[in-house]
Amino acid sequence: MPDHHAADRLTKPQKVGLLLGPLLFASLAFGPTPPGLEGPPQRALAILALCATWWLTTPVALPVTSFLGLALIPLLGVLDKTRAMELFGNQAVFFVVAAFIVAAVAVRTGLSTRIALFALKRVGRSEDAVAGGTLVVAAALTSVVISHAVAALLLPIVIEIVRAMNLGPGSRFARRLLLSMAWGTICGSNLTLLSCARSSLSVGMYSSWVAGHGGGNPIGFFEFSIATLLPALASLVVAFLALRLFQPPEGLSVEPALKRLVEKAEALGRPSRDEIITGLVIVGMVLALVFFGKQYGLGTIALAAAAILFITRVGRWEATEGHVNWGVALLYGGAIAVAAAVEETKAVEMLVNMYLPIHDIPVWVLITLCTALTIIITAFVSNAAAIALLLPICLTVANEVGINPRAIAILLPVAAGLDFSLPVSTPAMAMVFGTGYLRTQDSVIPGVVTSIVSTTLTLVFAWLLWPWLGLGLVGE
Repeated sequence: MPDHHAADRLTKPQKVGLLLGPLLFASLAFGPTPPGLEGPPQRALAILALCATWWLTTPVALPVTSFLGLALIPLLGVLDKTRAMELFGNQAVFFVVAAFIVAAVAVRTGLSTRIALFALKRVGRSEDAVAGGTLVVAAALTSVVISHAVAALLLPIVIEIVRAMNLGPGSRFARRLLLSMAWGTICGSNLTLLSCARSSLSVGMYSSWVAGHGGGNPIGFFEFSIATLLPALASLVVAFLALRLFQPPEGLSVEPALKRLVEKAEALGRPSRDEIITGLVIVGMVLALVFFGKQYGLGTIALAAAAILFITRVGRWEATEGHVNWGVALLYGGAIAVAAAVEETKAVEMLVNMYLPIHDIPVWVLITLCTALTIIITAFVSNAAAIALLLPICLTVANEVGINPRAIAILLPVAAGLDFSLPVSTPAMAMVFGTGYLRTQDSVIPGVVTSIVSTTLTLVFAWLLWPWLGLGLVGE
């Protein structure tokens, strides 16, 4: 008789995490504490320890851990109940919700499909051109539509290309094409705040952090995009070269695939009213985010754009709400609140000063360690969990040793988007491995090479170019 509860069983690491989290929480919250950490700082660290353990081992869903942490903040007297809930209502949370809505409408109306087919049918008539075009189209679409939605949109198109060319699971070009789609969304996820939710989480956590340090300007849409543009483009080039090296061309004719793409594009007909309105709203939203994001808030503008789609009857709430990842909103709201609670009680600051010899380590070594640790952790857990865990610590370390916290809040989500190796690293990677054309070894070595080179280039850009943008990592 089949075991219908097998999927609910915890793995050994999850069982360890389920027990370890509460043990750490209890020992930190109610055990002996070094002088200076008593009271709210002690309990804030206990909440962080519980959440960090469960974010890493996932014995319960990530959002559940976050809103448990949110509930514990006022229950343990770390912050006032009103302040705790105010932190949950961060602009970043509503920006993410609105981004999911806009992405869902763009996919449902067929606008995203039209753009993808329009671009792919013009990419060229060689394996390199089709694979490179797939990589670039995936990245470009991800700049305005959240990455996992782009992966869901492009995967059927890529599979159709593979089938039109009669490629089997042993085909190098099939593997290259699928990885090009997945890696394109990974590279594109660093282009704008619309590309992925982890960047919005980082921006939201930074806003709460600067509020606890006497206030300051939030990171704007344009500021983030201009800083991450060259690292994202460099990772695209590296990804293309790595895939060509490890999955070289087979000398195949791509004519059948291009013919099929042209047929599908022609079958769409003229753009519909809904597609036109959706396109105009997205363009208007991006322009408003660039020019008015700091004044009115990224979440405010994105929600207004989403509302326009519903008011014009382009979006239907019943058809859209299922595409909004409400769990991500809960995860981010709770993570921002926990991080802010730790910051406002100065718990991490005191802990870092007492136990970490950060002043004895060169600043660029610290920056490299923060970046590398982010990539390593995000290879095994959600990149959002990696940001939620590491950013509060890295911001505190940065502030203590003269590293620009603003630049760190941009660098870490970029680093979290530079893992190309494992099937579990992103939803797009999981999707392409689910097709049966790929094995883990097809991505591990080229993925590690791409990650190392892309990360190195990102740090070089941050060192040489970010100071011109007012984001110098050192001495700002």
